[in-house]
Amino acid sequence: MESSLPRFQQLRRTEPTSNRTLIGTVVFMGLLQVVSSVAVVLHLTGHLQQVTQTGPALVETSDDLRRGESQRCPKKPREVTPSAHLPIQPPSGHIQRDIQDTMIHWDHAHGHLSKIGYHDGRILVHKGGLYYIYAKTCFRYYDQVEESLLESESHAPGRREASAEPSIHREDGAGAGAGALLIQYVFHERHSHNVPLKPAVLMKSGSTRHWQRGHYHMCCQQQGGAFPLGPGDSIYVSVSNSWLLDPEAEGSYFGAFRISR
Repeated sequence: MESSLPRFQQLRRTEPTSNRTLIGTVVFMGLLQVVSSVAVVLHLTGHLQQVTQTGPALVETSDDLRRGESQRCPKKPREVTPSAHLPIQPPSGHIQRDIQDTMIHWDHAHGHLSKIGYHDGRILVHKGGLYYIYAKTCFRYYDQVEESLLESESHAPGRREASAEPSIHREDGAGAGAGALLIQYVFHERHSHNVPLKPAVLMKSGSTRHWQRGHYHMCCQQQGGAFPLGPGDSIYVSVSNSWLLDPEAEGSYFGAFRISR
C-alpha cells in the first residue's frame, strides 16, 4: 500500500501536464487550420490578380503572333471582278423613226467598266468565265415627242409634208392606233480567228402596246441570265422602234459581271 501511494500521487501530478499538452495541441491545430485557410484565400486572390494582370499581355502576344504571320505570309491582293454597267447614250440631233431592229449605243463615259472593254455599242470580254448579263430598256410615247418629230420631218429637205395625225409604227408599218411592237434582244458574238463573227441571240423579250394620242405611255423590257463567255467575245442589245426609247439613264441600261471562272 505504501509503495503504490507514491505512484498514484505521481500519476495525479502528471495529469495536469497531459491536459495542458492536449489543450495546446488542439489550439495549435486550430491555429494551423486558420492559417491554412488564410493562405488558401491569399493564394486564390493572388492567382486571380495574376490572371487579370497577364490578360492584356496575352492579348498583345496574340496580336504580335498575328502580325508575325502576316509578315511571313503576306495576303494576296483581292482579284477584281470583271464587271460593266452602262446607261443609255442620249440621242443627239434628229431622231429617226426606225421600226427595224437597231443596236443601242451606251454612255461608257458615265458608266462603269472594270476589266471589261466597250466599243461601238458592244461590251467586250477580256477574261473568260460565267457571266451574268442583264439589260433593261424603257419605251415611252407622249404627244410632245411625236409632234416635235413630225415638225422636224416636215421641214426636212426632200420629205413630204407630214400628216397632222401622229402615228406609232409597228413592225409591219401600220399607222395610227396600231399596236407598237417593242422587242429587246441580247446578242452574243463569239470570237474566232478563222470564222467571221456570227451573232447569236441569248435573250429575247417583247410585247405589243396599243398607245393612243392624248396620254403618256411607257413600257419597259427587262431580262437577265448567266452565260459562258470567252476572251474576245462581245455582247450587245438591239431593239425595235428604237426612236421610242427613254433617254433616261435610270430607265435603260446594260451590264454584265463575272460570277465564276
